[in-house]
Amino acid sequence: MLQAIRSKADSLFVKVLFALLIVSFVGWGVYYALPKLGSDTSVAFVGDQKITPEQLNQSVRQRITQLRQVFGAGFDIEQAKQLGVVDQQLGELINNALIGLEVNRLQLAIGDDAVRGVIFGDPNFKSATGQFDRQRYQQILAQSGMSEAQYESGLRANIVRRELVQSVVSGVAAPKPLVDALYHIRAEKRVAETVFLPYALVTDVGQPSESDLQDFHDKHPDLFRAPELRSFTVAIMNVDDLAKTLTVSDDELRDEYQKRLDEFQTPERRHVEQILAPDQATADQIESALKGGKTFAAAAEAAKLSGNPLDLGTVTQKDLPDPQIASAAFALAKDGISDPIKSAFGWHILHVVAIEPARVEAFDQAKPKVLTEMQRAQASDAIDRLSKRADDELAASNNLEKLASDLGMKLVSPADVDKTGHTVNGGAVEIPPPSDEILQTVFGTEQGQMSNVTDTSDGGFYVIRVDKVTPSMVRPLSDVHDRVLSAWQQAQRIDRVGKQAKEILDAVNGGTALKDVAAQRSLQTTTTSKLERQGNAGGLPDTLVTALFHVKPHQAASGQSADGAYVAELTEIIPADTVADKAQVNQLTQQLASTLQQDLLTQYEAALRQHFSVTIDRDRVDHAF
Repeated sequence: MLQAIRSKADSLFVKVLFALLIVSFVGWGVYYALPKLGSDTSVAFVGDQKITPEQLNQSVRQRITQLRQVFGAGFDIEQAKQLGVVDQQLGELINNALIGLEVNRLQLAIGDDAVRGVIFGDPNFKSATGQFDRQRYQQILAQSGMSEAQYESGLRANIVRRELVQSVVSGVAAPKPLVDALYHIRAEKRVAETVFLPYALVTDVGQPSESDLQDFHDKHPDLFRAPELRSFTVAIMNVDDLAKTLTVSDDELRDEYQKRLDEFQTPERRHVEQILAPDQATADQIESALKGGKTFAAAAEAAKLSGNPLDLGTVTQKDLPDPQIASAAFALAKDGISDPIKSAFGWHILHVVAIEPARVEAFDQAKPKVLTEMQRAQASDAIDRLSKRADDELAASNNLEKLASDLGMKLVSPADVDKTGHTVNGGAVEIPPPSDEILQTVFGTEQGQMSNVTDTSDGGFYVIRVDKVTPSMVRPLSDVHDRVLSAWQQAQRIDRVGKQAKEILDAVNGGTALKDVAAQRSLQTTTTSKLERQGNAGGLPDTLVTALFHVKPHQAASGQSADGAYVAELTEIIPADTVADKAQVNQLTQQLASTLQQDLLTQYEAALRQHFSVTIDRDRVDHAF
């Protein structure tokens, strides 16, 4: 799971106003040995400013809360530490302090009008009409525990800091020669003739001796290595299992049903058509035609109204935006036709095609759903209490079986399982969900040890004990004889095909066209699509496509796939067109400008760290978590 987290995690080290400022934390140029100043517990000093453990802790906790929205409730402080979140948030606090010090040194400030303009322009403080709403403004600040003076003071500081950062990168742009040169490299396309030599065509590879097999086995031990296996016991409690054990009385169910009665009511729905006439005269003409017996569609056709009648579909009364039209549509009987109704869009004549009456789902019908949801809600509330109780019981007895019995947890003991949840022979082992999370804990716990009580991403918790560890080992030839034979034969096929590919490659690079070489060997050639350096391999191995961008026209390159070998002759180079591809060039220009700005900010950050001393007490940082 941690690997998946690493692949997803964004490096959002700074708040919005400082997103451009935060760059790599490599090479901070800070000192990690800090003299202990009496009872001062600060984790870092920036100039004359202190960063306290409380500030760092709050920043890290806020970041973990954000990351849980991505990775689930199971994301904890230990995973955050492994991802470097603590250092990232400390870096954010340091950078904020550096910018603040530089603002003070330069004596920068802004006026009240600028602050007022930002507040009035913030959509969070606007009413439904789009105007600044002071009552809403005060309400939001009150919910955040801030006074107007506190908020405006912080906002003023942030605006000044933003302006300082923007002044550093203002005017930085990507030089056109650099953009053009890079775009020509990136957007160039190439076409080639290819021939494919499948391994499967090599059928007669002979039979190896036992000595040959043993030699192959000895030279390729990792092909026949059994993974590390673990036997373990897991006690798990999930919300759904606990929910099924909880009892809810009929009186409680009826009370919940009454509270949620609207949820079990389906309003009346009607299938409605309308004819929209541009003026009253046309509407009167249509009304007369309908009264004369014409169908709804025929009346619209007679009035020469294209696109009519309009099918509004099956709707509720609330679905129709105009109250007058909605009232008229739901006052008609089935097959009823309304009088012309005037609106800002013209004259409407309505036709009710079908009516679905309103329905109320009776208590007995809704009972199973209400019961399941009430049980699950109560189980979710109970899980936290049970998790804490599990912590206490383990501390007292360290007995997993007793814990499972006391709390009613499911107890499972899978044996000889690898990291993927399979046996050494490849069979899947039944592990309670979330199996990936459990396996990660299993392979992170020592033999004979128990894990902590661990929350699952779906709201439950579990504890595991590792009962046995079987180290990874190379299986002897006698155990994997058939696999060694198959691998030896495949190696022979690959070797023979590789030699054929090398002969064809040398012939093409010697001046013979690939088509001619292929014809001599009764092989078929294929013309590729327009190949790109990235993202379009045309079904070819990536290594082959990469090689084709390093050869000259009518030179050859080769590459291997899982099924065979390819030889390709470059036949055409298609240059990039910066005029036709203007949108892509503009995008690249912006990307390069952003990179140059970030590089400049890296240098600016380094300069600030030289001007204002930065010291970090690593022991205190570690102790804070």
